[in-house]
Order: sequence, then structure tokens, then C-alpha cells
Amino acid sequence: MQKKVLIQELRLRLTAKFDQLQETKAGLIESRDSDTKSSAGDKYETGVEMIQQELERTQGQLDQVEKQKEFLNRISLTPNAVVGEGSLVLTDKASYLIGIPYGELKLETGNVYCISSASPIGELLTGTQKDEVITFREQKITVKEIL
Repeated sequence: MQKKVLIQELRLRLTAKFDQLQETKAGLIESRDSDTKSSAGDKYETGVEMIQQELERTQGQLDQVEKQKEFLNRISLTPNAVVGEGSLVLTDKASYLIGIPYGELKLETGNVYCISSASPIGELLTGTQKDEVITFREQKITVKEIL
């Protein structure tokens, strides 16, 4: 599995997600701005408040995607001796990209779990070296390669 290909795929997916969130945001703004005040004032205020809350939630997601894209731009393609932020870790059980909490990424070359270094398995993997064994949920996992 190539780290460069993985990062390119993640970029594509994050860009698509960002574009979709931008469309959602634009739709919410249009909905909020075109909502005319009806005679039922409380109902109008509640509707506007719900749209505003959804706008804030969408903006939070947009900010998160931006941070993830920035992180991808900082990842070094040079293999590391020790697992850290930006490492692609191949184990005997699964493959992990440390640093972006994206979830499972299904690729033709296999699945990769994109996880934060603060996640339970991310914490265990951080600082390990090739051929080290960690125990996660009573299961032994061997680090086979660090890219």
C-alpha cells in the first residue's frame, strides 16, 4: 500500500465532503433568508433558530474538514522508524493512518483506518517501532511496517 496514493484519495474525499457541506450551508442560508415572517411569530423564531443551529453545526464540520486537509499537506512521505502523527502503520491485523479521525477508508489495495493519535489504538501505536507488539482489547497486534 502506498502512502502517497492513500493521501491523494483522502484529499479527494475530503474535498468532495467540503463541497457538499458548502452546498448544504448555502441552502441553509438561502432558507433562513427567504423565510418570511408569518403571523405565528414564535413559530417563525423557532424555525430561524433551528436553521441557525444547523448552520453552526455545518460550519463546525467545514472547519474540521479544513483542518484535516491542512494536516494531509503536512504529512511527510518519508518512512519513519517510530509511529507518530502522519504515520501509515501496517500491522498483522489492519492498517492505520495516524492523525486524521476520518474512519475506515476502503481502497482497492485494502482498507485503512484513519484514526486520531488520541484514539485508544492510536495512543497504543504511537511511539512503537517495527516488529513491536501491542495489546488492544485483549488482542495482540504486531507492527509490520511504518510508512
